[in-house]
Amino acid sequence: MIDAIYTLLRVGGGESYSGGGSSGGGGGGGDGAGELLYYLLRLLIWLTVHHPAVGIPIDIVVAFILFKWWKSKQGEATLLKVSTTPPAKRAASLDALRRFDPNFSEIVFSDFCYSIYALAHNARAKGDLKTLAPYLSAAARTMLQRRSGDVRAVIVGACNVVAFTGIDGPTVSATVQYESNITEGETAFYLREQWVLERRRDILSPPPEKAKADHCPRCGAALRTRTDGSCDYCGVKIESGAFNWYVRSITLLSRETRGPLLTSNVPERGTNAPTKYQPHFAQRKAAFESEHPDFTWSDFEQRVRAIAKELQDAWTARDWERVRPYETENLFQMHRYWIDAYIRQKLRNVVDDFTITRVDPVKITADAFYEAITVRLFANGRDHTDHENGTVVAGSKEQVRSWSEYWTFIRTKITVNAVITCPNCGASVHAGSTGVCSYCGGKITVGHFAWILSRIEQDEAYV
Repeated sequence: MIDAIYTLLRVGGGESYSGGGSSGGGGGGGDGAGELLYYLLRLLIWLTVHHPAVGIPIDIVVAFILFKWWKSKQGEATLLKVSTTPPAKRAASLDALRRFDPNFSEIVFSDFCYSIYALAHNARAKGDLKTLAPYLSAAARTMLQRRSGDVRAVIVGACNVVAFTGIDGPTVSATVQYESNITEGETAFYLREQWVLERRRDILSPPPEKAKADHCPRCGAALRTRTDGSCDYCGVKIESGAFNWYVRSITLLSRETRGPLLTSNVPERGTNAPTKYQPHFAQRKAAFESEHPDFTWSDFEQRVRAIAKELQDAWTARDWERVRPYETENLFQMHRYWIDAYIRQKLRNVVDDFTITRVDPVKITADAFYEAITVRLFANGRDHTDHENGTVVAGSKEQVRSWSEYWTFIRTKITVNAVITCPNCGASVHAGSTGVCSYCGGKITVGHFAWILSRIEQDEAYV
């Protein structure tokens, strides 16, 4: 699904990065519009019968407009048709891809998709899209070049693979749909885009540190290109997915002037719906426990609750830097965007008496680099947004609100005695349980030592 619009105000619910409007229902107005259409149709028939010299040309114009409208709807339906691909079928495609590429990781691929999207939109603002030629086709760059604007912030609110195709052939394609909010100058735009990426089926995916779109996909050097688009180091001009994912096409589905909505009162959806479990979850859970004899669900739940509490406290304090050790970089940057939006509007979101009532594991996955556990987290509290002058602008200080969300936590696959590089000082560090560099004292926050939060999804959007 691509309509994973965050409809609430708290940290887990996002802040309606779409600005609201696309998923809420309004009511009223429908009967008036129908009545107006009825009278216009009567007028058109009267003109055609009694004043054909005027009525017939109008009939032709109206027919042409209706035909163009119908064609546009047909085109939109074609563009969105891939979104109906069943999740089970997509999962089977991913499993099939791993038979050819055991390094393939959904988590790493998701990071790549976030990375290339932000890099591309920032590059178009600088007129520097040729730098990304190893990852963007000429057609994709042309599509982006047609848009002008001083891009100051790019926030990806939803990034979902809606189709994986081509597993039976030499080239694999991934259709990805984005929902984003992009600030250009002083104006915020809500965008829905569809990107088609492709790569050779039989190549081996790079490790996470080389997977973002800031390295040459062939030689792995820092991304620097010559005027013809070839790599400044290895000299190869890349025009396909021979070495990594390559964006073949970009389609803008919609673009509206709509900024982040921080003062909405939107009812919870899906809180009472049945929990969605991974197929054969009981067997997968038993296998995971067998593979990790030192793992306990009580310790894991304690970690989940501690992270949720720390995120909520930092959210209220509007001090997001303190939660960097607990989130992946993509999620951290998205949340920080919203904190900045609150500060600019002199607002603060608070959940008084925040309480987690239940944590239910629902999914366990693993790939060459990461392990992931998804839980359904149930919580309640008195959720409200206050202006700095003390006025409550959304929510309620008295009403207790209950909700649930699906939170995914990840950690890297690493042995206890493995040696990694500290991202703070560059020293070689033996992995341990503390996640603190013995040389500089800095925290190693990339999921080597403990579970960190990677994704938050709403009940109605989780599949």
